[in-house]
Amino acid sequence: MAGVTLEQLRDLHRPFPAEAIHWRAQTVSKAGDKALALAYLDARDVMDRLDQVCTPAYWQSEHFDGGNGKLGCRIGLFIDDQWVWKSDGAGDTDVEAEKGAFSSALKRSAVSWGIGRYLYDIGNVWVPCESKEYQGKTRFVKFTDDAWNHVRNRAAFLPRTAKEAA
Repeated sequence: MAGVTLEQLRDLHRPFPAEAIHWRAQTVSKAGDKALALAYLDARDVMDRLDQVCTPAYWQSEHFDGGNGKLGCRIGLFIDDQWVWKSDGAGDTDVEAEKGAFSSALKRSAVSWGIGRYLYDIGNVWVPCESKEYQGKTRFVKFTDDAWNHVRNRAAFLPRTAKEAA
């Protein structure tokens, strides 16, 4: 029972299909016509990747109090007959604060194993958007175009084959 192999560890780094990547607005331009889009993965996609690559038997996660209102998560993989752990943490999120902290901590911990790490290399992506004025501030409403259409070197961030997307 050796657990996860080196080849499987490399598979954690595979890019996700474009439709698995979600985008959120970090900030809106002064004119309100563009928003800085940040790419992210859903926590379920992270868990699915771990299940596909490691099988459910060879990975586990546990959350812990990270102090100062932060929640930590560590992900363990069974490698060479021992558990190897990596961790990270997150604070409450704007939407469903506690649930969001659990998901964010898991996703951040998964990045330390290489899952979705490439998304940090996408750079600044300004996407046309709809916004509205609320209490004197410009607020994001929705993107009006697919963020992938505004990613420089888009092909470098997407799977080239069906196997890479699996």
